[in-house]
Amino acid sequence: MNLPPLQSGEVLAAEDGAVLTLTLNRPDKLNALTGAMYRDLVDLLAFAGDSDDVRAVLILGAGKSFSAGNDLADFLAAGEGTEGGAAPFIRAVSRFEKPLVIGVQGHAVGVGTTMLLHADLVVAADDAKFLTPFVDLGAVPEAGSAKLLPAWLGYQRAARMLLAGEPLLAPEALQAGLVAKMVSPAELADTAADYARTLAAKPPRAMRESKRLMRQAVQMDLHDLIDHDLALFAELLQGDEAKAILAAKVGKK
Repeated sequence: MNLPPLQSGEVLAAEDGAVLTLTLNRPDKLNALTGAMYRDLVDLLAFAGDSDDVRAVLILGAGKSFSAGNDLADFLAAGEGTEGGAAPFIRAVSRFEKPLVIGVQGHAVGVGTTMLLHADLVVAADDAKFLTPFVDLGAVPEAGSAKLLPAWLGYQRAARMLLAGEPLLAPEALQAGLVAKMVSPAELADTAADYARTLAAKPPRAMRESKRLMRQAVQMDLHDLIDHDLALFAELLQGDEAKAILAAKVGKK
């Protein structure tokens, strides 16, 4: 398996049989995602989708948190809104046809939560905390979360997350159906890997078609929604309101 060249140095890729494991490896920044990391993830998902050797992908985060979302300083420096960073990754992960398992510990902020809506199985450590502070940043929910979170969690619980900016803790995320299983932090990587290996061992065409059927049932018109919310997200981030908020947050750091 010849992996594509990676640019960021902060995304690791490892083969485990038919499972390709991608690890966000920027623990000192709580795995905040940069443009280079997004490009690596897009390239790796494309590689996995095209490779007959890869039958499932597992995404993990190194350190105490899964991902703090977008790296705000990198985000501002790019000057392109989400279309220059997260958008290709969101489109790639939402269209990925093979099984995708994600293991989450600590904080999962912004895209660190919304990407989970496009995974097939999510395993959470009992210390996981899911936050979607888009409105607080002067933006709107992305990755189809305005459709999927209310559909999965109920409107009121989704409004707590998307509008009020309240965190959802692991036990409630399990009860609500955002995650499939909750384990201790020490068990997280092995449990998520076991799920990935289980899915990878299934007949590949049956798995692919079954996933497509399940996704079609919940994602009718979702891709149109993603295109719309990404464009609106990028537009709002170019406005004075969001620029002032982001600049203030970067300044505090």
